Amino acid sequence: MPEVAAAAAKNSLEEAGEDSEPIVARLPVTAISDRIAVMRIQEETNYRCRDYFLDPLGHEHALGDGDGDDMDLDDASGPQHHHHHTQPRPVDADCRTKMAEWCAQVIDFCKFSRETVGIGMSYLDRFMATGARRAREAMADRKDYQLAAMTTLYMAIKINEPLEMETKLLSDLSRGCYTSVEIATMEIDILGALGWRVAGPTPLAFVQHFLAVGLHDTEAAANPALEATLLDFSRFQTELAIGIPALLSVSPSRIALAAILNSMEAIDDVAMNPFERISFYRAIEATSGIDPSATELLPIRSLLMDSFVRNSGVDFKQVATQLGLGAQRQRATKSCSLSGSEGSDVEVSPVCVSQTGANGMKKQRCA
Repeated sequence: MPEVAAAAAKNSLEEAGEDSEPIVARLPVTAISDRIAVMRIQEETNYRCRDYFLDPLGHEHALGDGDGDDMDLDDASGPQHHHHHTQPRPVDADCRTKMAEWCAQVIDFCKFSRETVGIGMSYLDRFMATGARRAREAMADRKDYQLAAMTTLYMAIKINEPLEMETKLLSDLSRGCYTSVEIATMEIDILGALGWRVAGPTPLAFVQHFLAVGLHDTEAAANPALEATLLDFSRFQTELAIGIPALLSVSPSRIALAAILNSMEAIDDVAMNPFERISFYRAIEATSGIDPSATELLPIRSLLMDSFVRNSGVDFKQVATQLGLGAQRQRATKSCSLSGSEGSDVEVSPVCVSQTGANGMKKQRCA
């Protein structure tokens, strides 16, 4: 399996193309730092989210049996309701996981960005955490919760994607469980509860900004495979974080930093020596105010790492051996010393692991 993951990784930039470089990487470092500061304020104020599955004492609510058996989300055709339940069943964390999976299926089917799933789930989580009347109703009834989740996905697509999904299509995806009017009404209720705040920072945005700051003006940044590896592996972890209920109250910046710290394990000491690593971490800490060595990041890293291993079949140290980024840097240095910057044989990597399943096969998307 390490060979499969590494082989997929080594074709990254060929598929992504030159346009894959985040726009943030082309900004002055001072501008990037200012943006991080603003994003940090946003996530700690108006876009902060609490874990609505926990009571004030930190214990999980006894809401239903947790089996989520009335949410059949085996395909992208929509949630299914088993109407033999005569009484509304309250929501639990398993319901959220199933809706996140369904949203990801819809996004993949439409060939939209996986980040849009996270944005939609952020809307859902913050809405549920407001305690508004409609949110309380959704917490007590899985049918309402499904409607809220589908509506927030619709909102995220409308705001962040080039194409808008019609409410009629969303109604069809629900197999007639919800009408266009119900979806439109829920959208207004959600926007009102959120105070129309729908432009918060995402974990991936923090990843892109942190990498731009950390790698600024370093020798390691001259190796495009290194930055691509960190970005793609970190992106995959931010996508996995969407489906982990335990992380819904964790700030996007901490999820991003935990993902980067995990991804650094795929970088050997030749590709980035210890001094460069220290400089990398210090630059991120200086702009974010978050200590990369803080113990609070350990459980976040562990959850992301476990999910990564389950979904990819490998860990980062195995990937590091296969990618051989240090060897690439050595070849690049030798080539530059002989023939200048032109003609370097640096290999580029990697393809986003999010597109590769545990068996190494590409996930299906609609034609």
